[in-house]
Amino acid sequence: MPDIYQYTDYRAFLRKYFDEQKAAKPAFSHQFFTRKAGIKSKGFMLHVMNGERNLTKPVALGIARAIGLTAAQTEFFEDMVSFDQAKKQSDKEYYLERITVKRKNIKAKPLDDRQYEFYSEWYHSVIRELVTLVGKEADPAALANLMVPPITPKQVKNSLKLQAELGILKKDRNGAYCQDQRFVSAGGPVRNTAIVKFQKEMLEQAKSAWDQFKTDEMTMHTVTLCMSGEVMERIRQEIREFKERLFEIVAKEEKMPDRVFHLNLNLFPVTKSLKSAPEGGLL
Repeated sequence: MPDIYQYTDYRAFLRKYFDEQKAAKPAFSHQFFTRKAGIKSKGFMLHVMNGERNLTKPVALGIARAIGLTAAQTEFFEDMVSFDQAKKQSDKEYYLERITVKRKNIKAKPLDDRQYEFYSEWYHSVIRELVTLVGKEADPAALANLMVPPITPKQVKNSLKLQAELGILKKDRNGAYCQDQRFVSAGGPVRNTAIVKFQKEMLEQAKSAWDQFKTDEMTMHTVTLCMSGEVMERIRQEIREFKERLFEIVAKEEKMPDRVFHLNLNLFPVTKSLKSAPEGGLL
């Protein structure tokens, strides 16, 4: 049986389990697996693995028993199911944290967990940029003193250690930290959940920036627009293209940078769609 603690996607775990069973026992089928879990629908398990059906708690328990999971593994399996099927970002963060804690407790440390650590705190990405400005003088206390809002030297030290282990930062021959890649991108359900959390934290930082910096040190723009879904998609594409141009501008800068900035771009609805209004109008 595959090591369940190496997974955050329960469907991927089920697919791996099925492939292993099929390789060992050619007669093992989706129908047999479904029946063994106490499920009446013959094609149910295949639909679950393909992401076409979700699991209720009773069904998830039946599958766990069919596989032979222990009580602790069953609880972990349930958390994976809840993480995958959660609708709210706060619920996803809750179950992902449970998954991460359980893997720490059994000393399983898959790469996804470390990447989640990187994106789950706003200051990791700031430190990643800041070390390129200070070079060999990346003293945790000095870096902590430059952060706005301030953090502790211990947090800086742990961040540098984490990023070195992830390969995001490395030391050159002179002992100075440098970036392994100029820009970092992420994907997948674990990282996407952490990134949303990171973005929410950065929105809080943007709110507090008004009280911490002069108006000529930052720029904030807000506009409310009325548009169709088609125009909204065009604007989303414009934002993506602008972000790419922004990367090019920064990458081609010839002067030595002297500060780290963060840019938030947000486009979100502030009304319901008229298409969803009751027939006959809004009133």
